[in-house]
Amino acid sequence: MLNRLLILPLLRLLSLMAVDTASRVGGSLGLLTFYLGVRRKVASTCIRESIGLRGSARRAVVRRSFASMGASFIELWTVGGVDGGERHLTVASPTWLRQVMTNTPGCVFLTPHLGNWDFGAHGLTRFVPKLYAYAKAQHNPEIDKIANVQRSKLGVTVLLTQKGDRTTAVQVLRALRSGVPVGLMADQGPSPEEGVRATFMGVETFCHSGPAFFAKRGGVPIVPGLCYRRRAGEFVLMVGRPLPSHAGDEAALVQASMDLLGAMIAAVPGQYFWQHKRFKNHLGRATRGVEPWKTLGFSLLGNPLQALPPLVTASESAHVH
Repeated sequence: MLNRLLILPLLRLLSLMAVDTASRVGGSLGLLTFYLGVRRKVASTCIRESIGLRGSARRAVVRRSFASMGASFIELWTVGGVDGGERHLTVASPTWLRQVMTNTPGCVFLTPHLGNWDFGAHGLTRFVPKLYAYAKAQHNPEIDKIANVQRSKLGVTVLLTQKGDRTTAVQVLRALRSGVPVGLMADQGPSPEEGVRATFMGVETFCHSGPAFFAKRGGVPIVPGLCYRRRAGEFVLMVGRPLPSHAGDEAALVQASMDLLGAMIAAVPGQYFWQHKRFKNHLGRATRGVEPWKTLGFSLLGNPLQALPPLVTASESAHVH
Protein backbone atom coordinates (compact mmCIF):
# COMPACT_ATOMS: atom_id res chain seq x y z
CA MET A 1 0.00 0.00 0.00
CA LEU A 2 2.85 2.40 0.88
CA ASN A 3 4.42 1.69 -2.51
CA ARG A 4 1.21 2.53 -4.35
CA LEU A 5 0.29 5.68 -2.40
CA LEU A 6 3.67 7.30 -1.84
CA ILE A 7 6.78 5.71 -3.35
CA LEU A 8 5.53 5.01 -6.88
CA PRO A 9 4.06 8.51 -7.47
CA LEU A 10 7.26 10.04 -6.07
CA LEU A 11 9.43 8.02 -8.45
CA ARG A 12 7.29 9.08 -11.40
CA LEU A 13 7.69 12.73 -10.39
CA LEU A 14 11.44 12.36 -10.79
CA SER A 15 10.93 12.44 -14.57
CA LEU A 16 10.49 16.20 -14.14
CA MET A 17 14.10 16.44 -12.99
CA ALA A 18 17.05 16.91 -15.37
CA VAL A 19 19.45 13.99 -15.18
CA ASP A 20 22.43 16.01 -13.90
CA THR A 21 20.28 17.22 -11.02
CA ALA A 22 19.06 13.66 -10.47
CA SER A 23 22.67 12.46 -10.33
CA ARG A 24 23.52 14.99 -7.64
CA VAL A 25 20.37 14.35 -5.62
CA GLY A 26 20.87 10.60 -5.83
CA GLY A 27 24.55 10.97 -4.94
CA SER A 28 23.61 12.99 -1.85
CA LEU A 29 21.12 10.32 -0.78
CA GLY A 30 23.79 7.69 -1.27
CA LEU A 31 26.21 9.67 0.90
CA LEU A 32 23.55 9.97 3.59
CA THR A 33 23.26 6.18 3.55
CA PHE A 34 27.05 5.95 3.83
CA TYR A 35 27.19 8.23 6.87
CA LEU A 36 24.32 6.34 8.50
CA GLY A 37 26.44 3.20 8.17
CA VAL A 38 23.93 1.13 6.19
CA ARG A 39 25.93 -1.75 4.62
CA ARG A 40 29.09 0.32 4.90
CA LYS A 41 30.93 -2.52 6.62
CA VAL A 42 29.83 -4.94 3.88
CA ALA A 43 31.24 -2.66 1.17
CA SER A 44 34.45 -2.05 3.09
CA THR A 45 35.00 -5.78 3.63
CA CYS A 46 34.42 -6.59 -0.06
CA ILE A 47 36.97 -3.98 -1.11
CA ARG A 48 39.55 -5.23 1.38
CA GLU A 49 39.14 -8.84 0.26
CA SER A 50 39.33 -8.07 -3.47
CA ILE A 51 41.39 -5.03 -4.47
CA GLY A 52 43.12 -4.88 -1.08
CA LEU A 53 42.72 -1.20 -0.22
CA ARG A 54 43.26 -0.09 3.36
CA GLY A 55 42.60 2.97 5.51
CA SER A 56 41.62 6.28 3.96
CA ALA A 57 41.98 4.97 0.39
CA ARG A 58 39.40 2.26 1.06
CA ARG A 59 37.05 4.68 2.82
CA ALA A 60 37.22 7.06 -0.16
CA VAL A 61 36.23 4.27 -2.59
CA VAL A 62 33.40 3.12 -0.30
CA ARG A 63 32.12 6.69 -0.05
CA ARG A 64 32.16 7.18 -3.83
CA SER A 65 30.45 3.82 -4.26
CA PHE A 66 27.53 4.90 -2.09
CA ALA A 67 27.22 8.16 -4.02
CA SER A 68 27.26 6.24 -7.31
CA MET A 69 24.67 3.75 -6.05
CA GLY A 70 22.28 6.56 -5.11
CA ALA A 71 22.86 8.39 -8.39
CA SER A 72 22.18 5.27 -10.47
CA PHE A 73 18.86 4.65 -8.76
CA ILE A 74 17.54 8.21 -9.21
CA GLU A 75 18.88 8.58 -12.77
CA LEU A 76 16.72 5.73 -14.06
CA TRP A 77 13.50 7.63 -13.29
CA THR A 78 14.51 10.53 -15.56
CA VAL A 79 14.21 8.30 -18.65
CA GLY A 80 11.62 9.71 -21.04
CA GLY A 81 11.35 12.90 -18.98
CA VAL A 82 12.28 16.51 -19.63
CA ASP A 83 16.00 15.75 -19.80
CA GLY A 84 16.49 12.02 -19.37
CA GLY A 85 19.84 10.33 -19.00
CA GLU A 86 19.41 8.58 -22.35
CA ARG A 87 20.13 11.95 -24.00
CA HIS A 88 23.53 12.23 -22.34
CA LEU A 89 25.16 8.92 -23.24
CA THR A 90 28.31 8.86 -25.37
CA VAL A 91 29.36 5.64 -27.08
CA ALA A 92 33.14 5.38 -27.18
CA SER A 93 34.26 4.16 -30.63
CA PRO A 94 30.77 3.87 -32.18
CA THR A 95 32.25 2.51 -35.42
CA TRP A 96 33.79 -0.35 -33.46
CA LEU A 97 30.55 -1.11 -31.62
CA ARG A 98 28.59 -1.07 -34.87
CA GLN A 99 31.06 -3.59 -36.32
CA VAL A 100 30.75 -5.87 -33.27
CA MET A 101 26.96 -5.77 -33.34
CA THR A 102 26.92 -6.36 -37.10
CA ASN A 103 29.32 -9.31 -37.00
CA THR A 104 27.95 -10.94 -33.84
CA PRO A 105 24.44 -9.56 -33.19
CA GLY A 106 23.58 -12.60 -31.10
CA CYS A 107 26.01 -12.27 -28.20
CA VAL A 108 26.14 -12.35 -24.41
CA PHE A 109 26.85 -8.80 -23.31
CA LEU A 110 28.74 -9.02 -20.00
CA THR A 111 28.73 -6.01 -17.68
CA PRO A 112 29.07 -5.37 -13.91
CA HIS A 113 26.88 -3.37 -11.53
CA LEU A 114 28.99 -0.30 -12.20
CA GLY A 115 28.20 3.28 -13.21
CA ASN A 116 24.79 3.25 -14.88
CA TRP A 117 24.31 -0.15 -16.51
CA ASP A 118 20.80 0.74 -17.71
CA PHE A 119 22.12 3.52 -19.92
CA GLY A 120 24.86 1.19 -21.10
CA ALA A 121 22.18 -1.18 -22.37
CA HIS A 122 20.53 1.76 -24.10
CA GLY A 123 23.80 2.42 -25.91
CA LEU A 124 23.64 -1.05 -27.45
CA THR A 125 20.09 -0.51 -28.67
CA ARG A 126 21.37 2.21 -31.00
CA PHE A 127 23.01 -0.53 -33.06
CA VAL A 128 20.57 -3.44 -32.83
CA PRO A 129 16.79 -3.66 -33.35
CA LYS A 130 16.21 -5.63 -30.14
CA LEU A 131 18.00 -6.22 -26.84
CA TYR A 132 17.09 -8.48 -23.94
CA ALA A 133 18.36 -8.25 -20.37
CA TYR A 134 18.34 -11.45 -18.31
CA ALA A 135 17.86 -10.63 -14.63
CA LYS A 136 16.73 -12.06 -11.34
CA ALA A 137 13.40 -10.77 -10.00
CA GLN A 138 13.84 -8.35 -7.09
CA HIS A 139 12.14 -8.53 -3.69
CA ASN A 140 9.70 -5.68 -4.38
CA PRO A 141 7.61 -6.68 -7.42
CA GLU A 142 5.91 -3.27 -7.75
CA ILE A 143 9.19 -1.34 -7.89
CA ASP A 144 10.56 -4.04 -10.19
CA LYS A 145 7.61 -3.59 -12.53
CA ILE A 146 7.87 0.17 -12.95
CA ALA A 147 11.68 0.01 -13.14
CA ASN A 148 11.33 -2.37 -16.06
CA VAL A 149 8.84 0.01 -17.68
CA GLN A 150 11.60 2.63 -17.54
CA ARG A 151 14.03 0.16 -19.10
CA SER A 152 11.56 -0.57 -21.89
CA LYS A 153 11.70 3.15 -22.73
CA LEU A 154 15.42 2.63 -23.24
CA GLY A 155 14.69 -0.14 -25.75
CA VAL A 156 15.49 -2.98 -23.35
CA THR A 157 13.19 -5.95 -22.74
CA VAL A 158 13.85 -7.49 -19.32
CA LEU A 159 13.46 -11.24 -18.97
CA LEU A 160 12.98 -11.96 -15.27
CA THR A 161 13.84 -15.31 -13.81
CA GLN A 162 12.86 -16.94 -10.53
CA LYS A 163 14.68 -19.66 -8.65
CA GLY A 164 14.15 -22.98 -10.39
CA ASP A 165 12.70 -21.30 -13.50
CA ARG A 166 13.87 -22.71 -16.84
CA THR A 167 11.37 -21.05 -19.15
CA THR A 168 13.24 -17.76 -19.20
CA ALA A 169 16.53 -19.52 -19.92
CA VAL A 170 14.90 -21.14 -22.96
CA GLN A 171 13.80 -17.66 -24.11
CA VAL A 172 17.36 -16.41 -23.78
CA LEU A 173 18.78 -19.26 -25.85
CA ARG A 174 16.19 -18.75 -28.56
CA ALA A 175 17.01 -15.06 -28.66
CA LEU A 176 20.75 -15.65 -28.94
CA ARG A 177 20.33 -18.23 -31.71
CA SER A 178 18.09 -15.82 -33.64
CA GLY A 179 20.66 -13.03 -33.48
CA VAL A 180 19.35 -11.01 -30.52
CA PRO A 181 21.95 -9.87 -27.92
CA VAL A 182 21.26 -10.58 -24.26
CA GLY A 183 22.77 -8.56 -21.40
CA LEU A 184 23.90 -10.37 -18.25
CA MET A 185 25.28 -9.08 -14.94
CA ALA A 186 27.13 -11.98 -13.36
CA ASP A 187 29.26 -10.17 -10.79
CA GLN A 188 27.16 -10.78 -7.68
CA GLY A 189 27.46 -13.94 -5.62
CA PRO A 190 25.03 -16.84 -6.06
CA SER A 191 24.31 -19.49 -3.48
CA PRO A 192 26.51 -22.63 -3.54
CA GLU A 193 23.56 -24.54 -5.03
CA GLU A 194 23.22 -22.11 -7.94
CA GLY A 195 26.88 -21.23 -8.56
CA VAL A 196 30.16 -22.83 -9.58
CA ARG A 197 33.58 -22.45 -7.98
CA ALA A 198 35.82 -19.88 -9.61
CA THR A 199 38.10 -16.98 -8.70
CA PHE A 200 36.65 -13.49 -8.59
CA MET A 201 39.06 -10.61 -8.01
CA GLY A 202 41.54 -12.76 -6.14
CA VAL A 203 39.00 -14.63 -4.04
CA GLU A 204 37.93 -18.21 -4.64
CA THR A 205 34.16 -18.26 -4.28
CA PHE A 206 30.94 -19.29 -5.99
CA CYS A 207 30.22 -17.49 -9.25
CA HIS A 208 27.45 -17.31 -11.81
CA SER A 209 27.95 -19.59 -14.80
CA GLY A 210 25.28 -17.83 -16.90
CA PRO A 211 27.53 -16.03 -19.41
CA ALA A 212 29.51 -19.19 -20.18
CA PHE A 213 26.41 -21.41 -20.16
CA PHE A 214 24.48 -19.26 -22.65
CA ALA A 215 27.51 -18.52 -24.83
CA LYS A 216 28.35 -22.22 -25.17
CA ARG A 217 24.83 -23.44 -25.80
CA GLY A 218 23.91 -20.52 -28.00
CA GLY A 219 27.14 -20.73 -29.99
CA VAL A 220 27.73 -16.98 -29.49
CA PRO A 221 30.61 -14.88 -28.09
CA ILE A 222 30.80 -13.02 -24.80
CA VAL A 223 31.21 -9.26 -25.32
CA PRO A 224 32.50 -7.31 -22.28
CA GLY A 225 31.57 -3.69 -21.68
CA LEU A 226 30.73 -1.06 -19.08
CA CYS A 227 28.99 2.29 -18.81
CA TYR A 228 30.73 4.64 -16.41
CA ARG A 229 29.67 8.08 -15.19
CA ARG A 230 32.01 10.75 -16.56
CA ARG A 231 30.39 13.42 -14.41
CA ALA A 232 26.92 14.13 -13.01
CA GLY A 233 24.42 13.34 -15.77
CA GLU A 234 26.99 12.26 -18.38
CA PHE A 235 27.77 8.64 -19.26
CA VAL A 236 30.21 6.77 -21.51
CA LEU A 237 29.72 3.25 -22.88
CA MET A 238 32.90 1.28 -23.63
CA VAL A 239 32.83 -2.15 -25.29
CA GLY A 240 35.69 -4.62 -25.66
CA ARG A 241 36.49 -7.39 -28.11
CA PRO A 242 34.29 -10.50 -28.28
CA LEU A 243 35.47 -13.64 -26.50
CA PRO A 244 34.46 -16.55 -28.77
CA SER A 245 32.67 -19.42 -27.05
CA HIS A 246 34.80 -22.00 -28.89
CA ALA A 247 38.01 -20.63 -27.32
CA GLY A 248 37.60 -22.68 -24.12
CA ASP A 249 35.38 -25.09 -22.24
CA GLU A 250 32.57 -23.84 -20.00
CA ALA A 251 34.73 -23.73 -16.86
CA ALA A 252 37.37 -21.66 -18.66
CA LEU A 253 34.72 -19.26 -19.95
CA VAL A 254 33.30 -18.85 -16.44
CA GLN A 255 36.74 -17.90 -15.14
CA ALA A 256 37.42 -15.61 -18.11
CA SER A 257 34.10 -13.86 -17.47
CA MET A 258 35.04 -13.27 -13.85
CA ASP A 259 38.42 -11.84 -14.88
CA LEU A 260 36.81 -9.52 -17.41
CA LEU A 261 34.39 -8.29 -14.75
CA GLY A 262 37.28 -7.83 -12.33
CA ALA A 263 39.22 -5.75 -14.86
CA MET A 264 36.25 -3.44 -15.37
CA ILE A 265 35.57 -3.06 -11.66
CA ALA A 266 39.22 -2.39 -10.78
CA ALA A 267 39.33 0.33 -13.45
CA VAL A 268 36.49 2.34 -11.83
CA PRO A 269 36.13 0.95 -8.28
CA GLY A 270 34.35 4.04 -6.93
CA GLN A 271 31.39 3.43 -9.23
CA TYR A 272 30.94 -0.24 -8.39
CA PHE A 273 28.08 -1.63 -6.29
CA TRP A 274 30.17 -2.97 -3.38
CA GLN A 275 27.16 -3.10 -1.03
CA HIS A 276 26.30 -6.67 -2.06
CA LYS A 277 27.72 -9.48 0.11
CA ARG A 278 29.80 -10.77 -2.77
CA PHE A 279 32.11 -12.98 -0.71
CA LYS A 280 29.69 -14.46 1.79
CA ASN A 281 30.75 -17.90 0.46
CA HIS A 282 34.47 -17.13 0.64
CA LEU A 283 36.48 -20.29 -0.11
CA GLY A 284 39.95 -18.82 0.37
CA ARG A 285 42.49 -16.74 -1.52
CA ALA A 286 43.12 -17.56 -5.17
CA THR A 287 45.86 -20.09 -5.83
CA ARG A 288 46.38 -19.14 -9.48
CA GLY A 289 49.85 -18.01 -10.44
CA VAL A 290 48.49 -15.16 -12.57
CA GLU A 291 45.46 -12.93 -12.04
CA PRO A 292 44.71 -11.52 -15.52
CA TRP A 293 42.31 -8.85 -14.22
CA LYS A 294 45.12 -7.48 -12.06
CA THR A 295 48.21 -7.96 -14.23
CA LEU A 296 46.62 -6.82 -17.51
CA GLY A 297 44.08 -4.39 -16.11
CA PHE A 298 41.58 -2.75 -18.42
CA SER A 299 43.61 -3.82 -21.48
CA LEU A 300 42.15 -7.30 -20.92
CA LEU A 301 38.99 -6.08 -22.66
CA GLY A 302 41.07 -5.44 -25.77
CA ASN A 303 42.14 -9.09 -25.90
CA PRO A 304 39.97 -11.25 -23.64
CA LEU A 305 41.66 -14.39 -24.95
CA GLN A 306 44.46 -13.57 -22.52
CA ALA A 307 42.10 -14.55 -19.72
CA LEU A 308 41.89 -18.11 -21.03
CA PRO A 309 44.33 -20.88 -20.08
CA PRO A 310 45.88 -22.44 -22.07
CA LEU A 311 46.82 -20.02 -24.82
CA VAL A 312 44.71 -20.30 -27.97
CA THR A 313 46.20 -21.03 -31.36
CA ALA A 314 47.13 -18.33 -33.84
CA SER A 315 44.21 -19.32 -36.10
CA GLU A 316 41.73 -18.89 -33.25
CA SER A 317 43.19 -15.51 -32.40
CA ALA A 318 42.90 -14.43 -36.04
CA HIS A 319 39.25 -15.54 -36.03
CA VAL A 320 38.53 -13.08 -33.19
CA HIS A 321 40.24 -10.18 -34.93
